[in-house]
Amino acid sequence: MQKPTGNGAPRAQGLPGRLAATAFWLLLWSALASQLPGVLFAGPVRTAKSLLALLGTAECWRSVAGTLGQIAAGFLLAFAAGLVFGALCYRSRWLRALLSPAVQGMKSVPVACFVIVALIWVPSQQIAVLLSAFVVFPLTYQSVLSGLSAVDPGLLEMAQVFRMPFSRRLRFLYIPQLAPFVLSSCRVSVGMCWKAGIAGEIIGLPRFSVGEQLYLAKLYLNMGDLFAWTLLIVAVSMGTERLVLWAVDRARQWMEDAYGCHF
Repeated sequence: MQKPTGNGAPRAQGLPGRLAATAFWLLLWSALASQLPGVLFAGPVRTAKSLLALLGTAECWRSVAGTLGQIAAGFLLAFAAGLVFGALCYRSRWLRALLSPAVQGMKSVPVACFVIVALIWVPSQQIAVLLSAFVVFPLTYQSVLSGLSAVDPGLLEMAQVFRMPFSRRLRFLYIPQLAPFVLSSCRVSVGMCWKAGIAGEIIGLPRFSVGEQLYLAKLYLNMGDLFAWTLLIVAVSMGTERLVLWAVDRARQWMEDAYGCHF
């Protein structure tokens, strides 16, 4: 019997299963490319050649570095702001009511609509930062509120009765309860902020960005480059997500060792 993983999926399809799945999709991709005109669709061989050519140019790496830096900046700023405002709104119902419409709007407004309005007020070079923050902030904010609200009121009352210092309440009550919520939102928001940032760049067209390169490839009907940039986006996004998840897992292990709790 296969041993399940943490997310409920069987662990074992392993390497043979992954190779078989990859081969299936490559064959399907090749079959579609053989049936469609080259001006509208690029097959795997053509895409691989375009990708190798792109990787040999300084412009490719400059565009990837520029987009990655903008998205990372937006993620970090929004994550820090979400932690701060989530904690403040937990203490102040008035502030929570004040921010509630704005947070709900950030969760509901389509990214494309927000980009069009935002480009009136901010330079296109900063649009990826703004879009990443637009996506990450409500997720982090809501996770902080949910985590703090889940702290047992009885334990808080007991801590108040025994005059437990705030530093000890933070260590033994708030952080162990808050950590799973924040870490979970961090996992979700990484991929979302990358997709939102790229979408904003395609509309805003900042110089030396991945979004600009995608738009130019589409404009000139260069399907090889378009598919190659798409694969590169997927690879960088997956690598970034794995790096963040590794950092999240290390933070979780550190907190488990420090606080003696399992998150």
